[in-house]
Formats: sequence, structure tokens, C-alpha cells
Amino acid sequence: MVASVALPEPVPVPPLQPIDPAALPSSARLVPAPAGCATPPKEQAVFIGRVVAVDTATARFDVEQVRSGSIEGFTADGHIDVRYGDEVRFLDLGTTYIVGTAANAELRALTSSVRGPAPLFGGNEIAGVGRSDVQCPALEDPIRTLLLDGTSVESGVVTPLKEAKGDVARAVLEPIGVAFVVLVALVAVKHLVWALGRSLRDLGNQRS
Repeated sequence: MVASVALPEPVPVPPLQPIDPAALPSSARLVPAPAGCATPPKEQAVFIGRVVAVDTATARFDVEQVRSGSIEGFTADGHIDVRYGDEVRFLDLGTTYIVGTAANAELRALTSSVRGPAPLFGGNEIAGVGRSDVQCPALEDPIRTLLLDGTSVESGVVTPLKEAKGDVARAVLEPIGVAFVVLVALVAVKHLVWALGRSLRDLGNQRS
């Protein structure tokens, strides 16, 4: 039989020193970029929102959840306006998106983008552009608007055609229909003139 041994009293863990937010660098990221590597712009806020209104350049969202950052000063009655420019046409009313935004000092508004930055043709292989021995991590641009599953919003060249396929079909079929009607009318006029000429010729033969 093993004799029981009295365990020592537990020693309380001392509390950690509180973090001073002012001491943290404002550009701190989960994946820091090494010196010499390009870093994407710093986001103002990332939130989940449903599109409730759009105009020619701006989408209005009903904010459902703020993922990071702050939207203080940019909201009104739970709504927030985000500038997209002409890319706003790729967003659908009633659809919920993950929206990464940046604060634009000139517009005094939040901005975002649907399309990602276009890569340079040939990348960094052209004339040694950006040639360096430093291995740079692939950092995503946070100023993007994505679908809820994290995939890109469809913004291809044919997207506006898909949204307006009825108008496209009408634009193609209407000229064809008009041309067909005109062709039928010309054939009918031709036969009418031919029949009228034959009747006049037969009438002349009867008189002679």
C-alpha cells in the first residue's frame, strides 16, 4: 500500500502586465513584411454588411458585424456608405459581403474595391524590376470586397452582359426581325408590281 503524500498548496499565477495600446505600432500585422518588401495599405475596418442601396459610385450597407478596425464616425442608423466608383455595378442589392475598407481623406469617406490589383505583365522578371534576395510573403490586399465564403465577387467582362441578357437578346433579335419584315415587304411589292404589269399587258392584248 502506497502512503498518501500531501500535495503543496498551489501558488497563484501573478497577473500579466496590461498592454498599453499606445505602445503598439499602428502598422502591426499578423504577418509582418520583411524590410524591402511591399506591404498592402492599412485597412480602416473590415465588416460584414448587406447591400441596401446603390448609386453610380456608392453602395450603402446594413452593418451586421465588424470583424476588425473601427467604423466610428462613418455610420448612421446602422448604415455605412462605401465608395467603389464604377465597380459598384458588380454588387447586388440584398447580398451580404465581407467588406474591407480604407479611409479616404479627400473624399472623407470609406472606399473599397471589387477587383484585385492587376499583376504586371511578366511580373518582376522584366528588366530586374524588384529583384531582391529577400523572400517576400504573399500578402492579400485588405481593401477588397468579397463574398461571404471568401471568394472574389464576379467582375469579369461578361458580368454586365449576364445581368442584362434580356436587353442583349433584344438588341440582337430586333434588327433581325426588322430586316425580315422589310424583306417580306419587298417581296410582296415585287409580286404586286409583277401582277399589276401582267394585268395591264393582258388588258392591252384584249383591246387589240
